[in-house]
Formats: sequence, structure tokens, C-alpha cells
Amino acid sequence: MRSDSDRLRKLLVLVVVLVLAQLAVPAIASAQTATLTDSDRDLLNRVRQAGLWEMPAGDMARVRAQTPQVRNVGQTLMVDHGRLDVAVRDLAAKYRVVLPDQPTPDQQSWLTEMRTAPSSAQFERVFANRLRAAHGVIFPIIGNVRAGTRNDEIRAFANTANQVVLRHITLLESTGLIDFDALPQPPVGTTASASAASALNLGSMDILTSVVLGLLVRGATLLLLWLIRSSARRRHRPGDDYAANRTAEREKQPAG
Repeated sequence: MRSDSDRLRKLLVLVVVLVLAQLAVPAIASAQTATLTDSDRDLLNRVRQAGLWEMPAGDMARVRAQTPQVRNVGQTLMVDHGRLDVAVRDLAAKYRVVLPDQPTPDQQSWLTEMRTAPSSAQFERVFANRLRAAHGVIFPIIGNVRAGTRNDEIRAFANTANQVVLRHITLLESTGLIDFDALPQPPVGTTASASAASALNLGSMDILTSVVLGLLVRGATLLLLWLIRSSARRRHRPGDDYAANRTAEREKQPAG
């Protein structure tokens, strides 16, 4: 009896430990989302850096462009990047990311190229092609972060940025001014595929851990139930019922 009781206590402890371990998995995953990876920080820096020159460029197009289509595109880019800039600065403040506050030398040279364009038509071509090329560079970077980030807020921000950049690419192309032959060729590399594979591997490990823990808990529970029933049967055997019935019958018979 004592050995059965000891086994039951030990098994109960094992079940409790396994259940607590299973509950700890989502808690650990949630804690991990409170930090930023290098790629998360890089995305915030890139979006901020883009806004530092694309907002002034959009404002120039709004004022200087000759065609209504280009003026409307400039207005949209300026407003959208203003909203993204607010969002990126909020995230940077929360996670203590230091953001740039000046356009890069290349970006400053592009703005100068627009300011010094000799005509409105030349300005429009420079504006559309410079902005289209820049959006094409950041577009896959946003997609990679969206695919692999562990942070919920960065994922939501990447969703928004991805939609904004795609809209801007479409609007810039709608002007009919883009020289597609001058755009850089997409790189053929393994960075994106490696990032996706890493995310898939981590997800697979999380799923495998949850499945194994679930099976262990269920197996331990079934074993516990079996031991309880087995112990009850040993304490209450069919022969005991027969002996008790025979004793009761004898007690009912009159003394001879």
C-alpha cells in the first residue's frame, strides 16, 4: 500500500511539472517579443532615413511639378511618410533605438538634383525615377523583417510600411516617367531564403516542443488513471466480496 501511494505522489509531481513546463513555453515566447533583433532595429533606421529625404522630395513635387498626377503623387508621399515617421519615432522611443536625423550624402545629392533641375519636366523625371529606385531598395527589406521578426509591434509596423511602399511604387509608376531599364536588377542571393528558413526552423522547433510536452502530459495522465484503478482493484478484490457474502449468510442461519 505504501509503495502504491509513493508512486502516485511521484507521478502527480511529474504531471504538475510537465504542465507547468508546457505553460511556460508561450510565456517565454511572449517575453522574447519584448526585444528587438538587429534586423528590427535596421528597419526602423531605414524607414526613418527614407522619410528624411522623401518628405522634402514629395513637398517639392507638390509645389514644383507641372502635371497634376505628379503633384498628387508628391502630396501622397509626403503625407504617408509623415505618418510613418510618427510611428517609427514612437517605436524607437519605446525600444531606445537611436534614429538618424539628417539625410545621407546620397539623399542630399538627390534633393539637390531635384532643386536644380532646369525645367519642370526634368524635375518630374528626376523625382519619379529617384523615388522609384529608393522604394525598390527598401521594399524587400521590409518583407524580410515582416517574415522573420519575433516582435508583434515590429510585425504590425512592417505590415503598414509594406503597404505604403507598394502604394508609392504603384503611384510613381503610374506617372509614366519611370525608366525601368535603369532600375537595379534584383539580387540573386540566399539572404532572403536563409532568413525564411531560419524562421521556419524556429517555428518547427516550437511546434515540436509543444507536441512532445502535450504527449508527455497526456501519457502521464493516462498512466496515473491506470495506477489509480489498478490500486483500487487490488484493495477491493472479487474474492473479498465472496467471503463477505458467505460470512453474512452464516450469521443469518439459526444456531443449531
